[in-house]
Amino acid sequence: MPYRRVREQGIVFYFKYDDQHPELLHIYVRHLTDIDDALDVFFDPDRNDEWNEERQRWESQSSCHMLYWTWLEEGKKVLVITCFKL
Repeated sequence: MPYRRVREQGIVFYFKYDDQHPELLHIYVRHLTDIDDALDVFFDPDRNDEWNEERQRWESQSSCHMLYWTWLEEGKKVLVITCFKL
């Protein structure tokens, strides 16, 4: 499964390419969001975080986006599951 890797503030973020459109990122194909949107939520000091125990992921909300993500390696690597506009 191909991923786009982006390093920001010492953390490597993994963004999955879409299965049906492998040249485009999943978050763009499904939600018209991009890497910058996801990073803006992740680094937003005012975001609201909730741990979803059932799905084993963080759900972080900014004023305009929701980001689903999980640590691959805490403090170092993040898997971005999806990001969408509210």
